[in-house]
Amino acid sequence: MADGRTPVSIITVFNDPEVRRACLDRSIDEHQAQAPETEYIPVDNTGGRFTSAGAALNHGAAQARHEYLVFVHQDVYLHSLAALESAAGKLARDPQIGLLAATGRTPDGRFLGTVRDRLVLVGDPAPEPAQVDCVDELLFMIPRRVLEREPLPEDHDLAWHAYAVEYGLRMRAQGLRVCAVDIPVTHNSLTINLARLEVAYEAVAARHPDLMPVMTPQGRVGGPPQMRDRTANILREHRWRYRWLRESPAAHAGRRAAGAPSCVLADIRLDIDDLLDRLPAEPPLLVLSLDRHDAFADDRPGPLALARGGRPVLFTSRPLRDLAATASAPPSGGPVLITNLGLEDVRALGPQLPARERLLGLRTSIGFWMLLGVPSSALPEAWRSPQATPLGMRPVGR
Repeated sequence: MADGRTPVSIITVFNDPEVRRACLDRSIDEHQAQAPETEYIPVDNTGGRFTSAGAALNHGAAQARHEYLVFVHQDVYLHSLAALESAAGKLARDPQIGLLAATGRTPDGRFLGTVRDRLVLVGDPAPEPAQVDCVDELLFMIPRRVLEREPLPEDHDLAWHAYAVEYGLRMRAQGLRVCAVDIPVTHNSLTINLARLEVAYEAVAARHPDLMPVMTPQGRVGGPPQMRDRTANILREHRWRYRWLRESPAAHAGRRAAGAPSCVLADIRLDIDDLLDRLPAEPPLLVLSLDRHDAFADDRPGPLALARGGRPVLFTSRPLRDLAATASAPPSGGPVLITNLGLEDVRALGPQLPARERLLGLRTSIGFWMLLGVPSSALPEAWRSPQATPLGMRPVGR
């Protein structure tokens, strides 16, 4: 173990070879010189041989030669194998940790461990392993000695969801810690698969009733009984109205601070592919995230280029002091999307940005975002809807 690092075995189950090659394979190829002893084990499930992620990942782990096993999604780009090996070294030095991940959620709902989720940096920095309620399955690490005693769950109810949540609760029940630590990755997820997610969470709650409630990446599981189904369904149908009323005052304040003609209430992570379909393929969109802690360690000399639906997108992050200069002179000369902004950041950036088409967006869970250089005719139609238009504001482009 040199410099606190230890080699790992990286294991993934894939059903889309092209996605795997463009993200995970490429990142390992580009950084293999940093970690020549680290091995890579892709498990092919294109034919549906495995009926659960746990079964496929346990199969891959049985082939691994290293003590520390890293399980990662096929659509993840690893920014540093050295950082991955450093995380494994921290796991090796603390035998009380049973599960370590790139990001996880605390009982009070905070994310620890900074990762890029599609277009947005998520999670507070965790330079050292920090205890969490559960971890996100995009990347997690288990010592071989622990996995041999307690394999990942393979049953149908946890087939493709919540298997790491369940595993973490099992570790906690045995007195081991579940932690997150900074491992820089970009999760270039093209889909949001929520099929059978509720079934998986119900199975987790049934297995570990004494550890409920637990905060997962999607929200709380377990705890007090939920309200009657009919009432819950009525409230669910109107949930957007509560969010709309709550976000509208902040949208007006942000629009004034940004000097933007309008603001939309939308999660850009969900709408990005619709937007890309309306933009010319060249020059590519630059996604520029505010890294307020200067914690997302990407050792690339320039932006990372990844494809979404066959269209190139550039990704980079900057501290606030460098944000305006990068947005004003993007490497490709194309449109710019700035994410991870708070109201004060918008207020500071507004006067410094170039006089291009400017649109502000807001979703409470990710903060403000700003789109530069995109004409209103290219904006998604969903952004002109009542749900996306703040109270007392005109729809975009009108």
